[in-house]
Amino acid sequence: MIRVIDVNMKQFLSISLLLFILTGCAEYDVENEGVFYSYVDHNLNGVKKPLEGADPETFEVMDNDDYGKDLHSVFYKGERIPGADASSFEFVGDLFAKDKFRVFYAGDSIHASSSRGFRIIDSYYSADHKDIYWTTEPLHVCSTNDFELIPLDSNEHEFERWATDGCWYYLRHFKIPSDDYANVHLYRGSAGFAKDRNWVYHLDRKINFIDGERILDTVDVATFTVSRYIECKDKFGCINPYHGREPCDP
Repeated sequence: MIRVIDVNMKQFLSISLLLFILTGCAEYDVENEGVFYSYVDHNLNGVKKPLEGADPETFEVMDNDDYGKDLHSVFYKGERIPGADASSFEFVGDLFAKDKFRVFYAGDSIHASSSRGFRIIDSYYSADHKDIYWTTEPLHVCSTNDFELIPLDSNEHEFERWATDGCWYYLRHFKIPSDDYANVHLYRGSAGFAKDRNWVYHLDRKINFIDGERILDTVDVATFTVSRYIECKDKFGCINPYHGREPCDP
């Protein structure tokens, strides 16, 4: 028993050390000859990458040290952020940052966003004065004022959180395309299944179709159930949401 504990502890320490090496050793180095981004690659090799054109005189590391900027440019993890306005760029929280024009998530511009009225909802969702966003994707909600996150079940992670704007339901940036909002049933903890009185949905499509091609002739909505994350069936048998009918596991 003691030996098992020792082995497990060694494995835990090894994994912890690896995670520290991969995630905890990246930094900007400002030197007389320029600015560098130092990190450990996937082969555990140390890399010191010069930031072309970065000005060591004005370069600063921001509150989230993945972000840095000089007088003219902004960088995320050593990569220049296209179109970012350095003079107004600021870190906001989590992975979010903004300039006077738009908002950024993990160094990527949030599509069609505005810094006007910007607020963070959680680690993935944010809002401005006109829309809600999941990471970098706009949801095109019917109401920003009525948008709310559905409380997590005990078996759900924040990444799997459902949301609603009072007209539609969302899982991440996928909108359940039901026009029967009052009768939508969400399968919590699943891979994005929902149903109303007439249709079953997988993320942003009816489960009968994928890329415009019909993969299921009939789904019995009344008996449709989800048994595991992506395993589902109705009275006619088991369903693969990407391929159609399939034999049920023994």
